[in-house]
Amino acid sequence: MKKIYTLAILSAFVAGNAVAGTGMHHNNMHNNHDMNTVKITTVVEPVMDAIVTVNQIPTMMDNQNVVMTGYLVESLGDEMYVFQDSTGSISVEIEPVILGDMVVMPDMKMKLKGEIDKGDNGEPDVIEVDYITTM
Repeated sequence: MKKIYTLAILSAFVAGNAVAGTGMHHNNMHNNHDMNTVKITTVVEPVMDAIVTVNQIPTMMDNQNVVMTGYLVESLGDEMYVFQDSTGSISVEIEPVILGDMVVMPDMKMKLKGEIDKGDNGEPDVIEVDYITTM
């Protein structure tokens, strides 16, 4: 019974503060910082546990986040590489800041996280890499 009374009192307090924080001022005085206002920020981290294969990319949506494992088998220049797994290969774009001082060899298994960039006008799909590590 004690919990019900506490909940009722707490509810009345919260409801009173919610009404007080609506910005209604009876004397036309405006305060730039209302002490009854509470700001709540929610950060949602995407869940990216499932590994995607190269052959799944054409069926996925533009700008969709992906995690892939495989090999960087060739440098195409201009931050472009060929990424290969057991199902095929795809071009990936990796900015130098993402690679850092990592030395990549074609036989090193890599895990990359990135975003699908669907090609326009018949251009092939590309993965824009946000994170890469060796496995």
